[in-house]
Amino acid sequence: MYRVVATDMDETFLAADHTIPQANVEAILRMRELGVLFVPASGRAYGSIMNSLRDLPPACLEGSYVISYNGGCINRAGESEPIMSHRISYDTVKALFDYAVYAGDIGMHIYTIDGEVWGWNLTDSELAYLDGHMDIQVFDGTSIEFLRDVPLAKCLYVYEDLDLLHELSLAMDPALTEGLSTTFSSGRYYEFNPSGVDKGAGLLALCELLGIDPAQTIACGDSANDMAMLEAAGVGVVVSNASDDALAIADYRATSSCSDGVFAEVLREFIES
Repeated sequence: MYRVVATDMDETFLAADHTIPQANVEAILRMRELGVLFVPASGRAYGSIMNSLRDLPPACLEGSYVISYNGGCINRAGESEPIMSHRISYDTVKALFDYAVYAGDIGMHIYTIDGEVWGWNLTDSELAYLDGHMDIQVFDGTSIEFLRDVPLAKCLYVYEDLDLLHELSLAMDPALTEGLSTTFSSGRYYEFNPSGVDKGAGLLALCELLGIDPAQTIACGDSANDMAMLEAAGVGVVVSNASDDALAIADYRATSSCSDGVFAEVLREFIES
């Protein structure tokens, strides 16, 4: 029997307009009746994830967990203090920020362990994309000295052309990403996490905490930053709007898109079948 369904948030669990499809709500409530935990797993901060889930019935997350920062933190649902966390050094983030300043035409997010998100050189389009599902503090200038003594969780580059971000990743000095885990997400982000941090490692850590076999888990995703989780789970499910690389490694390709509500299909095909 499956014990956990872990899911990416944006473009997977949430519809294209960042709302929660009613089909997902109904499916989660049925899963909880059957003893299956619903576990959000996102590159976003814990507080941002919980804000997007604020309209869910309380039973959906009761006694469950949240994997944030691409596996960098695990929280008990309803508790803001993580029970597990990883940090990225200030010097590493500063070197990546200095490169972004040099490159000139990319933006950046910097995430703190306590959930603050700082944004630099963000376009109006990016701010519109974030509006309603992530609070971000925009700053100017060419220094992040104000973050020197702040515990940092991760950072990322922003550009609304994923091909260009892939090209950028190949052109960068390898020393900039030495000791980091990197991935791409949402068709616009090139993400930098501490070494060994990804959603798959986060799911495996949660399994160890719960004392369950990873084979008893289902993971849902749509993008490159979900691939480690899709591979770590007993079953990896991708939505119909998934990227080609995620589609290639999935165990199951759903006919449902993020806007349809893929959890109804997961419930039917794997939990109640």
